[in-house]
Amino acid sequence: MYVADSCLVLPFAGALAADRYPEFRTAFERTELDRPVIVDLREVSSVDPTFLAELLLFRRRRRPWRVAVLLRPGGDLERIFGLAPMKGKVRVFEDEARGRAELDREPFDENAEDDEGELAAEY
Repeated sequence: MYVADSCLVLPFAGALAADRYPEFRTAFERTELDRPVIVDLREVSSVDPTFLAELLLFRRRRRPWRVAVLLRPGGDLERIFGLAPMKGKVRVFEDEARGRAELDREPFDENAEDDEGELAAEY
């Protein structure tokens, strides 16, 4: 984990499956609670439903701070994040600077419409 501007970046690599559950669950639990987070999946080869469920729980627990996912363009994960039930659940970016700029905005108001449901324009 490292800090980029006012966001935390949580990088992962390899296959994220149930056998690595303790690793990614611990990483999600240890992130600071007072700033937005980019979950960097550019070096990830695959994800399974266990990781996706934990990612969505992480996003929900982080409110009011935003969470976004960073993907490598054209990869298999891009298709996964474009499918239901992921579509509309988490912001997805291909460009880290753009993701940071989006997340640097003020935390969203839980009583307002949740704008995180929209995926980035390229999706």
